[in-house]
Amino acid sequence: MMKNVYDEVKHFFEEEMANSPAVRRDWVEGFLRQKAWGGAGEDGLRDNWTNLRMFFLYLDHTGAVDIEDIPRREYSRVIKWLAVHVKGFKATLKPVRRFFSVLIDFYRYLALKKHVTDTSGLEQAAEEIAGGKRIKLEDRNTVMRKAVDTLGEELDQVVNDIVEGLMLKLGAFFQQKEFNDDFQRALFLFAGPLSTLPDTEPGEFNLFWQEFWDFFLFDYRLLASDETPIRHFAAAHRDVFSGEERQIMDELLNARFTVFTVHRVLSPEWVECVNIFTGDKFRLPHPEFDYKTMKRLLFFGHVFARDTVMVNYITSVELSANLLRRIKGEAEQQKAIFDIQQPGANWEDFFDRHALAFRHTVDSLITLARVNVTPFSQLERKFPQIIAKREPDARVSRLFAKLMPEYGFSKHDRDLAQRLWHDYSQLAVNVIRKPGAWAAAVVYAYAQINSPQGIAAEQLAADFGVSTSSVYANRDKIFRVLELAKFDPRYLNEEGFVYSLFMS
Repeated sequence: MMKNVYDEVKHFFEEEMANSPAVRRDWVEGFLRQKAWGGAGEDGLRDNWTNLRMFFLYLDHTGAVDIEDIPRREYSRVIKWLAVHVKGFKATLKPVRRFFSVLIDFYRYLALKKHVTDTSGLEQAAEEIAGGKRIKLEDRNTVMRKAVDTLGEELDQVVNDIVEGLMLKLGAFFQQKEFNDDFQRALFLFAGPLSTLPDTEPGEFNLFWQEFWDFFLFDYRLLASDETPIRHFAAAHRDVFSGEERQIMDELLNARFTVFTVHRVLSPEWVECVNIFTGDKFRLPHPEFDYKTMKRLLFFGHVFARDTVMVNYITSVELSANLLRRIKGEAEQQKAIFDIQQPGANWEDFFDRHALAFRHTVDSLITLARVNVTPFSQLERKFPQIIAKREPDARVSRLFAKLMPEYGFSKHDRDLAQRLWHDYSQLAVNVIRKPGAWAAAVVYAYAQINSPQGIAAEQLAADFGVSTSSVYANRDKIFRVLELAKFDPRYLNEEGFVYSLFMS
């Protein structure tokens, strides 16, 4: 049992801190002694330490190395993280005000000792978050930049009106009944397997839907065609577009998911940005942040190949340098996993299929107590070499391709299942007496790779008109010959990739 608060401080720094601390133990002990000299009793000292300890847990989680590097906007994220990960802490006005009161006292003590030089960022954050009648927490800062053209404001407004009209048509088109399954699937992928629809204030709820629609239109792949919704819409309506609409739609189709930082300010209207993965530089309209804040922001979203316009929702997240490195490292590992399925893939190929993985990675590292997000073990595996020797049995292929859509599988799923059957057929020679038994086994194996729930073998056996035992037996042969595993990168679909990030 701890004798006093100083014993608790000693134990915390020696036993509980996993990363190199951004705060030193002697700073904390000096602060508490100053409080004690000022008349604070044991209960008061422990209250101060309890609030400081919560903050240090967050610093340890993010791997922060310098408390002066914490951006003002990050304190909203601190409060949200504490509410999730610290038992008994509630993100309500009284405890949040007490937390900031202790933290400001601590920072001012450090300033007197010349361990920090500036406390204004923290004090401003405290006022913004807890200075009113209720707390006000910022969400990820999402910036909407509509078309900006160097030809002037009048043309700018015309372009904006056309874009808004197209977006309304897109929204109405994809809310038709025929897209219900796609909409629900996209909503599940976007929210993630551990989340539900937000129960928040209207402004935050609108932000959720704004980001969702950006994902749905530009990154989601439709079940039937594997097209992005915006590409499907453009093909279906091209003949009825006006000339101006057709030109804007061509620009929208050129949008690519990009992760970038601001490299330098070119003028009051323009900044030069750099893609953090490819190093490519491009210019975009000034995001209307002060330069010091702007240099701490990571942006991601859809930008055009040309540098005269930027449309859609660009999300910005204020990060420490250490957290930025962690996010970049996770994404590089995810691309390496994708490269197993698609050798030679570049960053555009990866984000064309799995841009959502990056969004979930950022959320997981910021809001969840995750040291790693990516299942690194997949990169350490060795896979059987596939040399094309024979054509797989077409009867099996036709059967599972025909029935997979009834289980909610997409065109992309069918393509991956065909690859699985092809690869197995190169490594094993089987006399196929009952194609249905093998077709059911392919679907069974594929579902087990990509979903924690899978599909019941009994249901597959009934639908394919075969025995359950034959489905089990053939599934085991496929798993053994191909050396398959849960979330196997060779046959990993979008759902499997997202699940793997939350279950690694």
